[in-house]
Amino acid sequence: MLDLAFSRRQYLVRLADGPARIRDLVDAFEHSRSTVNRAVRALEADGLVERGADGYEATYAGRILLDTVDEAVAVAEAVETANGVLNELPSSPRNHRFFADAEVVTIAGTPPATVLSRLQRVVEAADRLRGASIAANDERFVSTLYRRTVVEGSLELSYVLTESVAEYLAAESPEQARSIVEAGVEVSVVTDLPFAWYLSTVEGRTTAYLAIHGDRGNFLGYAANDDPDAVAWLADLFEAERGRGTPLAAYYRANDGDVLAP
Repeated sequence: MLDLAFSRRQYLVRLADGPARIRDLVDAFEHSRSTVNRAVRALEADGLVERGADGYEATYAGRILLDTVDEAVAVAEAVETANGVLNELPSSPRNHRFFADAEVVTIAGTPPATVLSRLQRVVEAADRLRGASIAANDERFVSTLYRRTVVEGSLELSYVLTESVAEYLAAESPEQARSIVEAGVEVSVVTDLPFAWYLSTVEGRTTAYLAIHGDRGNFLGYAANDDPDAVAWLADLFEAERGRGTPLAAYYRANDGDVLAP
């Protein structure tokens, strides 16, 4: 049945839009009448379309199967666009629906500076940002976060860092680390994270960004999706990671108290 839905998808799309007669389908697709008849009979035999007074129309079963096919096609397009970088993500947690209709941008297909600039603009435009980082490999991104939260106070930020990122911040930018703690920015530290992600809210609308890194922490690209279900998946994951984390100040006091010394 699934193979039939894929092969006759254009018929299901048309008949989900409203009833049509055989001659309408012949005209719409420029197929022979015999080809249209075979397609419609096959769909009808599997209960995916039914005949009514105004012609053939998709059934409830046909509509939900079409939704499944459309989702699979959208995910496949995202996988193709990703140029293999999705294989850098761990097997769990995963949500294939996140990639349905997602915008996938990779440094293999777009100049690295352009990709990083796009994420830079995300931080500049956000009213609220929830994020989780596994690497600190873009100084401009980090500097913008620091400026907007600590210096300007113009960004509502909640953040989760891995221990390695927290230690890098303390070693390379101790004054910034101390200022972040003193400003009361909500930052939690966890042992590790499956990947990095961001939830950017602008004027009440949230977009989820799943960042993709190589095994050495090198940035490879991202997938962005503003569908409510996609946003909810990463929002739930963020809350779970934040809940198990240690506040940044407490982490530094326990591991390297010197960073908090004036």
